[in-house]
Amino acid sequence: MIRSLSSGTAILLFTLVNIISLPTTVKAQGSNVDCKKAVANAKSRLRKIPNVLIEETFTKNLNQVYSDFPKERPIEYIFYLTGPKRKGRIVETGIKKVENSEQFMKNISQDIISKCSSIGAVTFSSTLHPTCGIAFGLMRDKKVKLFDIVIVDEDTSLKWGQTFCW
Repeated sequence: MIRSLSSGTAILLFTLVNIISLPTTVKAQGSNVDCKKAVANAKSRLRKIPNVLIEETFTKNLNQVYSDFPKERPIEYIFYLTGPKRKGRIVETGIKKVENSEQFMKNISQDIISKCSSIGAVTFSSTLHPTCGIAFGLMRDKKVKLFDIVIVDEDTSLKWGQTFCW
């Protein structure tokens, strides 16, 4: 069951979940112009959706979570989304619109993965579901696909093509 959390609690929880996989620098995600344009375009597309704010973007090493990731693409790019606050509560409509549009997220992911040679996966997470991410990654058939969401505990190890939720 997913409970609503305050923005500060959600950010803290999201940070704690990802602390073991220390983020690499954004520079590491690709130094070429096409990659930087793809990331800037993705941010622009997300910002155009009413009530969507990009709280943070960062990268992390895939080898901290997966043993079977594409070795030539060791980086995951993460968008952490939130909404504006009104009357002390986060407006959720924009985040829900993004999360309900698999094709929109897939298009952004495909663009980044195709233009950033070190990126193997793109994840969308939010203050609504800080312990769950919607991820897309480059599969062996060279197609970008939505990862399956699995419930994890201490003994669960993820396979490439899976992302966690707890």
